[in-house]
Amino acid sequence: MALPSMRVGDVEVHGLSDGILKTSLDLVLGMERAAADKLVGGTEDGSLYIPVNNFFIRRGGKIVLIDAGAGNTMQPTLGKLPGNLRAAGVDPASVAHIVMTHLHPDHANGLVDDSGKPHYPNAEIVVHQTEAEFWMRADVANDEDRVKGNRARTKINLKPYLDRIRRVRDGEEYLGFTPVLAPGHTPGHTCWLLAASGGGFLAFGDVVHFSAIQISHPDAAVTYDLDRNLAIASRKRILDMAATERFAIAGAHVNTPGFGHVVRKGSSFAFEPAG
Repeated sequence: MALPSMRVGDVEVHGLSDGILKTSLDLVLGMERAAADKLVGGTEDGSLYIPVNNFFIRRGGKIVLIDAGAGNTMQPTLGKLPGNLRAAGVDPASVAHIVMTHLHPDHANGLVDDSGKPHYPNAEIVVHQTEAEFWMRADVANDEDRVKGNRARTKINLKPYLDRIRRVRDGEEYLGFTPVLAPGHTPGHTCWLLAASGGGFLAFGDVVHFSAIQISHPDAAVTYDLDRNLAIASRKRILDMAATERFAIAGAHVNTPGFGHVVRKGSSFAFEPAG
């Protein structure tokens, strides 16, 4: 099976799909529906599908996976990652590390199967300390229901991995990756920067959720953002950094396979798919 891939210096990044996620323009904040509809190419009722992309590299003889998909917990069009790994000749048991951009369901529920057993029995989970602390701590009275719900699910997702969770801090390089905290969508949402000879590669998770909208209109937020204003500020900062440094980009919800570059377009940005 030939995999979509992007070479950055001496590193080859491979793309794999977990499937597609049905969502709605009702989730977009800060933009009129008609404008959002036009940007995504039109919808009948505001509903559309966005990709759920995952990525892996081989480094030092080990396989490093970026995010784990949704598993079978959300929609029947998701949960394809383990099967797609096998089809690509990668046994999930051979995955040594899973680098998490954040712990939302479509990125973390795929860590375990329907019975709560690990899809990746030998993998270490790598996550920013801020993200781990927020989702693994006990609820308090004023927490939103959506926060409480994801905390409960996080306990299930991480239970088989509790003795092999590596929490990293800002600026702490690990596996060749450096975490770049981009909070707002979640408190510890993290972009992962991989330095390579002749360039850099940035996995930017949910910096954009609706890529056709939020790259060119970074002030548009989504209801999933726990802190809307902070998410907008993080998005602008990351897009500016990616364009300035000419980083190769892998986006979780950018048109499959999610590879390309962010470029400046007037006072905003555009995405150029890798060709």
